[in-house]
Amino acid sequence: MYPLVGQLNDWEYSDYFLPNDQWDGRWHPVITKIETYLKDNALDQHPFFELAASNRGVLRLWVTQELVMTNSFSQIVLRAASNVRNVHVRSILCEVASGEHGRFRRGGAFKSHPWLLHKLGKSLDVAESDVGPLGPTRRLIERLASTADRPLEALAFIGVGNERLIIPEYTAIKRCFEALLPGGDYEPFLDANLTEDEVHSKLCFDAASILIAAGGSAERYLEMAIESIECRFRYFDELQAIGEEASN
Repeated sequence: MYPLVGQLNDWEYSDYFLPNDQWDGRWHPVITKIETYLKDNALDQHPFFELAASNRGVLRLWVTQELVMTNSFSQIVLRAASNVRNVHVRSILCEVASGEHGRFRRGGAFKSHPWLLHKLGKSLDVAESDVGPLGPTRRLIERLASTADRPLEALAFIGVGNERLIIPEYTAIKRCFEALLPGGDYEPFLDANLTEDEVHSKLCFDAASILIAAGGSAERYLEMAIESIECRFRYFDELQAIGEEASN
């Protein structure tokens, strides 16, 4: 059953309409622990990026899987937003989703992240037949999607494991493009993500802090945030293994 229907069984006016007066506008201290964990586990230093910086085929591999990931992620954000009861918190995830999708103008959403990534793929001559979910990508998407109906867990996986980790990931992948394709058409997509996802990760920290102030478990949020980081590292471990095998 869609969680929205189940929410009708314990319907409370304040849950839907009123801002949380317990939140003082500051991030919960658990977020400092998450940032420390991120600093101690620097994704941009993962050996996958060293391999991708010297091998165009491995860089193409990243692009093909990111093309799968970008639409699934955008859809999961919308699903997660729809399961947040409170309109004020829901609007935060809607802002994240809006940033991913952009606006429909002149026949398309030509500033959306999926479209910008589509253009990046074309600059690498990635054929549509080359794009499809490999095992690591499928597993990462499945785990992310499994949280979408539980808002605080979804905020951990969306806000930390994706939006926050995009910053070191795309910083590293931009170096790979600069090494192999100087002057290529990669900057619009990467720069849009680096700029917007920093904002999106902060918005998700806001939303998580509000839900924790409303009674959500900070311990559970931290647990899920760490798992989301570990899932992303495991994804790059597996992607690296595929890249190395294809290079031999």
